[in-house]
Amino acid sequence: MKIYPKTFESVFSEDTRKKFDFSQVSTKDIEINKYIKDFRGLLIDFSYNLFDFYVKVTWLKKKFCYQNKQISINGNTGGNVDYVFTRFLRRIIGRDIQFLTRDFLYTKVISYFKDFFPDFDDGNPFENTEFYKFPFKNITIEYLVVVYQMEDRIELLKYADEQKMTYATFLDFVINQIYSINEELGRDKYLFIITRRHQNYIKDTDKKLISIKKVRRKTKR
Repeated sequence: MKIYPKTFESVFSEDTRKKFDFSQVSTKDIEINKYIKDFRGLLIDFSYNLFDFYVKVTWLKKKFCYQNKQISINGNTGGNVDYVFTRFLRRIIGRDIQFLTRDFLYTKVISYFKDFFPDFDDGNPFENTEFYKFPFKNITIEYLVVVYQMEDRIELLKYADEQKMTYATFLDFVINQIYSINEELGRDKYLFIITRRHQNYIKDTDKKLISIKKVRRKTKR
């Protein structure tokens, strides 16, 4: 993977327009450093737990068969399998998972399982938790969604993990990467997508074209 020199402006890790003074931030009934520590710890723990849940629910779902036909994890198996699975959950298990599996985040994260766990189906995440654990130490689950369509997504995530990038720094890093790639190709292969309903992510236009919020090149001095 080629790491491009920084030539585009920082959109998320720096205040390029309206300035903010974080020294003016205060917290009620809790010391600011403890607030930061507790908040960060909460989100990190949630990320690991959510990833673990995604692994286990996907593994269990893939084990479901009806009339000897195995279900597809994308919900497009065909025939009556998906229909029966939904009814089985609601009537026999007594619960539902659609509010989670139809979430924007879920479908993007499970697309990595074939890369993270080549023998995903052969093991058991309830028994061998070490094999199925989240493979990064310094980044969390939301990083995966940003680059899920990119060709070098695993290398980008490994680099971010090694560099201990914050989420804001990671966004600016991939912005610089995609616009540099576009310049080399002479076309907009990658677009940075900003939506109000979901988190920001990179779109590969070789798959489908979508609108873009332009990012300005840094002014050279």
